[in-house]
Amino acid sequence: MRLTKLSQKTLLIVAVLFAVIAATTSLLSGWELKRRLTDEYRSKGIAIAKSIADSAVELILNGQAESVQATIDQFLDIPGVSYVLVKNGAGEVISHTFVPEVPAEIRATANEPKMVRATEIEIAGRGRFLDVSAPVLAGIAGFVHVGMDEGAITAVIWSATTRLQLLLLGIFVASVLAASVLVRGVAEPLTRLAGYAGHLAETGVEGPVVEIDPRLLGQRDEVGALAASFRHMETELRRSAAELKHTTAEKERIESELRIARDIQMSMLPKTFPPFPGRAELDIHALIQPAREVGGDFYDFFLTGDERHLCFAVGDVSGKGVPASLFMAVTTTLLRAAAARSAEPAEILAKVNRELCRDNETCMFVTVFLGVLDLETGEVAYCNGGHNPPYRLSDGGAEKLVNPDGMLLGCVENATFRSNRLALRSGETLFLYTDGVTEAMDPSGRFFSDERLELFVGWLRGATAQNATERSMEEVRRFAAGAPQADDITLLVLRYVRV
Repeated sequence: MRLTKLSQKTLLIVAVLFAVIAATTSLLSGWELKRRLTDEYRSKGIAIAKSIADSAVELILNGQAESVQATIDQFLDIPGVSYVLVKNGAGEVISHTFVPEVPAEIRATANEPKMVRATEIEIAGRGRFLDVSAPVLAGIAGFVHVGMDEGAITAVIWSATTRLQLLLLGIFVASVLAASVLVRGVAEPLTRLAGYAGHLAETGVEGPVVEIDPRLLGQRDEVGALAASFRHMETELRRSAAELKHTTAEKERIESELRIARDIQMSMLPKTFPPFPGRAELDIHALIQPAREVGGDFYDFFLTGDERHLCFAVGDVSGKGVPASLFMAVTTTLLRAAAARSAEPAEILAKVNRELCRDNETCMFVTVFLGVLDLETGEVAYCNGGHNPPYRLSDGGAEKLVNPDGMLLGCVENATFRSNRLALRSGETLFLYTDGVTEAMDPSGRFFSDERLELFVGWLRGATAQNATERSMEEVRRFAAGAPQADDITLLVLRYVRV
């Protein structure tokens, strides 16, 4: 059976670790064996040198070189002994086992100490030796040199190391075979799990159900737990995918309905400009930008039945989204109905307020600024139902219409409202807005503010209504610098030109 990549990597790791252990073991064993054999050979050489020095003292003193030679020749049969050499008290070699002559390296060993000494020397063409010297009669009669062959030590070490390596090789082969069986037993279930996961990734959670190997689920170990987790994961993924598909479909349906609701809401607001082409005394323009698909801001304007008066309004419903848009639609409908019966702004807001308070279980409310312009005289009757006061733009600059604010609509059924009046001169403008303008925020969280708006609208004197609304909307967007829009923004500019 072909080994998997996981099995190959595991066996490679085992082989590397075993090789490191084997090399370390061989080095340590060889070093220890060399140390032990060296000590053993040193002790053997010292014993031989002392034995010759003690037994041949008289022979040396009497100059019986032949007898000394016969004595040292018998020691060559001892394993490890390579040579024996005897010097007299004058340092002359009287007997030796070298053939044909004593090497210069041995002759150079003069001035031996008056005690046993072992020195490593190297003889050209012969190898390295442990030269053990022992004095005869404290060096008076001479010295005995015994050469222990270090090559024998090396041969023993190599022989022992070779046997150890062969043993380790056998153990390694057996270990690899055993490890391959064990690794395969672990790797194969993981391979099947990987195949299951890969097949699941290819078919996807919406494809056919991928059956996991029952043998994996039956294992009572981590592999079995992992297989059970994979099966649970597939089940949960399929359930989540189904829920996501359903949720996505619902979201798309809701978004589609919201787009339709936005279109319906926007269709309720005047969008044709100029709205009254035949009325040269009137220049009016409005813009609205909801924060969501649908919102609660609104503007409206229309001529009353006598065609002399223009009713105009800007409002802001509490909350956002669909509830606010529905409340806005009701409010604009009620405003038009009330304005058809009365031209007094305070009476119009009072009637709308009473209708909004009925069955208002959600406690929603709306702020409204309502005005009625006499197109012949320029007189404006207006009433503020809790809304931001508009600005009057004239040659003197921007002036906020300050008057006691009335109650916002939809909260107190019997609330009272009061109308105010002003006279627009030719070329003067009314600038109406919702708090989405002054409360627009930049990325650092700063508000556009009333002060900034008042300074900006002062520059709009003499501008057309469309130019004023578009420049104002652009200024708010520039200030926001891409920050999310938090509230609906509505602008309405009315410029009166007496004919």
